[in-house]
Amino acid sequence: MQPFFEIAQLFITVYMLALIMPIFLVVMFLVYLQYKRQAATEEKLYGRVINPVGRQILFSLGLGLLGGLVASMILVFLGLSLEQIGLYFIWPVALLLLLVNPRYLCFSYAGGIVAFMVLFARHILVPLLPALEENFVIDSLLMIHIPALLVLIGLLHLVEAILIFTSGHWGSSPIYLKKDDGEVVGAFSLQRFWPIPLVALMVAVVSQPESVGVSMPEWWPILDSVIQPGEGQALYYMVIPVAAGLGYGDMALSSTPREKTAFSAKTLALYSVILLFIAVGSEFFPLLILPGVIFAPVGHELLIMYGKKQEENRHPRYRRKGSEIVIMSVLPGTAADQAGLQQDDIILSVNNALPADNLDFLKKIEESYFMVLLEGIRNGEPFSKVLRKQAPEEIDTKRSFKSRLNISRYHSLSLHRFADLGMIPVPAPDSLIYLEISKPNPLARLKKLKFWGKK
Repeated sequence: MQPFFEIAQLFITVYMLALIMPIFLVVMFLVYLQYKRQAATEEKLYGRVINPVGRQILFSLGLGLLGGLVASMILVFLGLSLEQIGLYFIWPVALLLLLVNPRYLCFSYAGGIVAFMVLFARHILVPLLPALEENFVIDSLLMIHIPALLVLIGLLHLVEAILIFTSGHWGSSPIYLKKDDGEVVGAFSLQRFWPIPLVALMVAVVSQPESVGVSMPEWWPILDSVIQPGEGQALYYMVIPVAAGLGYGDMALSSTPREKTAFSAKTLALYSVILLFIAVGSEFFPLLILPGVIFAPVGHELLIMYGKKQEENRHPRYRRKGSEIVIMSVLPGTAADQAGLQQDDIILSVNNALPADNLDFLKKIEESYFMVLLEGIRNGEPFSKVLRKQAPEEIDTKRSFKSRLNISRYHSLSLHRFADLGMIPVPAPDSLIYLEISKPNPLARLKKLKFWGKK
């Protein structure tokens, strides 16, 4: 048991060191910037931040620590080293793919490309030009162990699937989205980011008399290193702290945020498990290496295409039907939340008066006294709630106020007031307030540089 405690103590020490590494702090800063941008969008749309940045970071950090701990334990248990998994090649390829499309910043694509490079160099390039084997880059490429690389891709995606399932719906932002046909519908923007501290291995060949440290069992590592010691030598594994980051971005258009993230997590977990089986199997059956290399990027792309197809084949969940007022989201800690209003509540009357549309609904609330009686339908059953409203700070929906503003500004401030009350209604199909999803243009930056270069 003594070696076990020594290994555990060393593992925990190195894992804690990962938290103070500059690279981990950089990842934390990038996570902060992403949540800051999300908060800025919420403030612009609703006049307030719905998901505070500090709370978002704390949740992400806590789950990232747990995810990184599990991933590190598996990496060390399998005996995967940095040389085997080819991180030195994966990161540059991933950054190049980022210039094409942000969603390609994923190890499934970059790792698949690197694995193809290894196969090409190992079976075509070096046999034709043996002298290239002396090149440092080619030699480092040949050291990559493809089964280990596939295990890394599958493992990180499995951790990501678990994080998405447990917390992918946290901090979802309600938005008004304009579709391609011009209709404005309600949706939820799902953005989660997790900083991941990791414990990785580096392997070196040392003389056996110089070997110090903890002796590992004969069955370890599970995946053998491509580096083979000579006579009188032994492999020496060093544990080092590294850092990574995982992110999830999606749109819940035809389902609730919880339903969407659960679906995404299950399909991603299935992809990860299949890839892990192929990766471990290819260690014993080399014929599985090529199918694994193909499945890593192609399977991930098919996964995304399947998710998009599911959204396209279903009607938007938060679409306005007739003149009914439907609550799309209730913000925690607000007057609407304290009144007991819930998502998907249908409001039929305000103080026994039937609202004509969202603006009329807000007008009737504002014209009421401190307590407002709301009646409607929830899950097919009638209900009534008393809303104890707070005084508006920035908006007055009376006609005189509207006359001093342009129409879009008036609608924007009305949405701000809805957020102050704590409820976001399903938008009207012709709402003047909405977001549009712009398709990224990979040549936009090149065009801009070319324009600047003209005299």
